[in-house]
Amino acid sequence: MKQVSIIGAGIGGLTAAVRLQKLGYNVTIYEQNAQPGGKMNQIVSQGFTFDVGPTIVMMKDIYEEVFRFCGVDPHNYLPFEEVQPLMHLVFGDQSSLDLSRDLPTLIAEINRIAPDDVNGMLNFLADIYHRYTIAKPNFLERSFRNWRDFYNLPALYAGLQLRTFNNAYKNIAKFIKNENLRNSLAFQTLYIGISPYQGPSLYNIIPMIELFYGVYFLKGGMYTVVNSLVKLFKEQGGTLKLATPVQEIIIKDKVAVGIRVNNHPIHSDYVLCNADFPTAMTTLIPNEQNRGQYTDQKIAKMDYSCSCLVLYLGLGRIVKSSATFCRRKLHLDFSIPRPCVDGYLNL
Repeated sequence: MKQVSIIGAGIGGLTAAVRLQKLGYNVTIYEQNAQPGGKMNQIVSQGFTFDVGPTIVMMKDIYEEVFRFCGVDPHNYLPFEEVQPLMHLVFGDQSSLDLSRDLPTLIAEINRIAPDDVNGMLNFLADIYHRYTIAKPNFLERSFRNWRDFYNLPALYAGLQLRTFNNAYKNIAKFIKNENLRNSLAFQTLYIGISPYQGPSLYNIIPMIELFYGVYFLKGGMYTVVNSLVKLFKEQGGTLKLATPVQEIIIKDKVAVGIRVNNHPIHSDYVLCNADFPTAMTTLIPNEQNRGQYTDQKIAKMDYSCSCLVLYLGLGRIVKSSATFCRRKLHLDFSIPRPCVDGYLNL
């Protein structure tokens, strides 16, 4: 049985480990932290529990697919509950809107706040869904390993059909007149740190996916995904080593042949690294000659995506009016060029 060493027990490392173990490999995961999860982690302190990282689930079938791949019932591992309505939005003028994936309920709500935009809403959803059906097989579900995978006639034709030249907000404004309704469909690009006034219109698939496929909550929080993957991995015979940092990926003749842990080499037929790319390159492959074009100088000049400051607050008392408290004390500014939906931190 061939040996596979996986560096990092984040979601990518865990799902890869589960699949490889199911396919007949002998898989060991090495995680430097005392608990698995990576960016999908959990803080437990002084009676409070916080999920770190993602907080909502869209398209739950993607989460469930890895369990079906292993021949088990995902419902025995992932107790999803649908959130209905999807969200309750409060705008700057204190008007509100409930978004629902139940079409009659959604139409009735839009008719309440913007009756002239009912047809526009339906046309917007139809337009972005059509583009989603093009993007899904041609881009979202494909791997691009070299320039030929992208620069070919079918891919270029599909790219033209996507019509990504407008930004997300302008695309919505073509269909919707009411400013509050526009903003209710535009702010979701902030999920991935992109302004709707700058990001391409294709990112409007995010609100479409919410409205078509729903939003879900996991009992026990998002860390349930991590615990469930770890459980499935161990059930299949996999090995998870926590608090075990990898010092180096051992490379011979441009091929990874193992890893070094606690100053001891561990032979591996395959090495899969789930660590962040710049960190992995500079710390796990110390010899620049083994990195190809990715020298220390090139890595230092890379542009990195934006981050954010997240506050996890555990309160020792019950706040009767959380919305009022948050408006006065913790009003969130999305920092985009034009005003969007007011954001409140729900306590």
